[in-house]
Amino acid sequence: MSNEEGDIWISVNGEIYNFKTLRAQLQQLGHEFRSDSDSEVVVHAYEEYGTRFLQRLRGMFALAIYDGKTNSLLLARDRIGKKPLYYAIDDGRILFASEIKAILEAGIVKKINFQALCAYLSLQYSLGLQTLFDGIKKVEPGTFLLCTRGAITTERYWDFYEARPSSVREDEIADVLRAMLEESAQLRMIADVPVGAFLSGGIDSSAVVALACPHFSHGDFHTFSVGFETLSELGYAQLVSDYLDTVHHELVISAEDVVRDIDRVTWYSDEPLGDPAIINTYYLSKEAKKYVKVVIAGEGGDELFAGYAHYERALIVNRFYRLPGVFRGIIHPLIQLIPHRGDIGSRSNNTVYRKMCVLGQKNFESAHFEMLIELNSAEKERLMRAPCPNPVASAISGPEMGDPLNKMLALDCKNLLPEKFLMKADKGTMANSIEERLPLLDQEIIQYAFSIPSSLKLNHGIEKYIFRKAVQDLLPRAIIDRKKMIFGTPTGEWMRGELRERVINSLEEGPLINRLFRPEKLHKLVQKFKEDAHFRASAIWTIFVLELWHEVFFS
Repeated sequence: MSNEEGDIWISVNGEIYNFKTLRAQLQQLGHEFRSDSDSEVVVHAYEEYGTRFLQRLRGMFALAIYDGKTNSLLLARDRIGKKPLYYAIDDGRILFASEIKAILEAGIVKKINFQALCAYLSLQYSLGLQTLFDGIKKVEPGTFLLCTRGAITTERYWDFYEARPSSVREDEIADVLRAMLEESAQLRMIADVPVGAFLSGGIDSSAVVALACPHFSHGDFHTFSVGFETLSELGYAQLVSDYLDTVHHELVISAEDVVRDIDRVTWYSDEPLGDPAIINTYYLSKEAKKYVKVVIAGEGGDELFAGYAHYERALIVNRFYRLPGVFRGIIHPLIQLIPHRGDIGSRSNNTVYRKMCVLGQKNFESAHFEMLIELNSAEKERLMRAPCPNPVASAISGPEMGDPLNKMLALDCKNLLPEKFLMKADKGTMANSIEERLPLLDQEIIQYAFSIPSSLKLNHGIEKYIFRKAVQDLLPRAIIDRKKMIFGTPTGEWMRGELRERVINSLEEGPLINRLFRPEKLHKLVQKFKEDAHFRASAIWTIFVLELWHEVFFS
């Protein structure tokens, strides 16, 4: 897509929800349009406003604009990182794509980025602009990259910030939030193809479905839920579907499905994604594709309105970090007294050690990340042949927030949300040519969420308090009052059963794992797994997925 003169060209992956409003504004300024495409609106917005056009876009996008007048290339990613965008500088070329595989096809030499690999082992995802492919980087959310005459600069056009609430009255805040939710859902219903929804039975996806229902005729709204043979929330999803009268579809994933398709899912993922929920998303999208082309989903509610249990625990930990340094200083000597500290293959005192490590960090932000880490620094030091950089330092840099809960939410919105959950969602849906839209992550809602007092997000142990209040009339009381449940993926059962042989083979014979890990520590870890497949199952899965990724992309 280009402008009238043919000297500005654009490629866009995503959707611009306010393109009709922008189009009308640009027409008043004299711009002429040849199509009804949102991409053409972006071209003219760039012509009119330069790089400031990004601040006017409301949507999800990864875009590239070539400006022939200045011989420059602009790459930009949406505010929260719903759509990925990768690039590489190679032999005088700048290569860019929404998938790493496309850049690899251009002849990039495949090498592993050890720094990103270390971050993955701790967090189950790569951080910031890093990927596990050396030389291939990500455009970070809320930023743009400008390449002009061989010089490359990066600039942030949007970031999180705390704002004073326009009201401190609980009812007024809930009403404003409700109006924003309704408008956001309405915007995401605009489509010339069938639209459905992913429905887990949790409050986020249930609220999104309820907000979308008024835009459908009876029998037109399809919802999709997934469960497993031994683990399922399908009953809650069915309850919501019955209440809202949607056309509901249930899918049960078997271990045999996973064994058959795990290589394919890894291929679509581009990088190792330690979160096994990529499997859920992949199969759910595959089922949805039979009926719709677009789905709405509930991602983002936990990170905006404090839906995870670790937020409450972290606020308790924060009290410790507010003590004078002389009291906090006793933690490090105590940690040194713990036997087998950092030995992933040892059950002895392992839980105590990891909890003590949360209190042994430099600051509260680092402690917050330590609570989420899969393999901590001491465990990687014992396990790996080479020193492994600690990813936390780069993860905790971010916007200044005076409120500790807002600080945690902002950190998770900058790291956990885009690089783990949104990446998983994009890879799983796009593998099946399904477009996923996320009403809770509208920029207006994000900005408003950071103005809401923390006491209305986490209220006497009730997570997402104000969000629940904003949608309480839309759903059954059983859903509104339901505590946050971690609907996992039964990786432990798979690794004890159908995947057991492959996991053991990957740990014992995998070329990457054996190159990275000390043989005696790896042997101890494998023996523990053989004795008890429940032992550190998530860590074992994280390591297995890394070796699986290496097998798929490097073998």
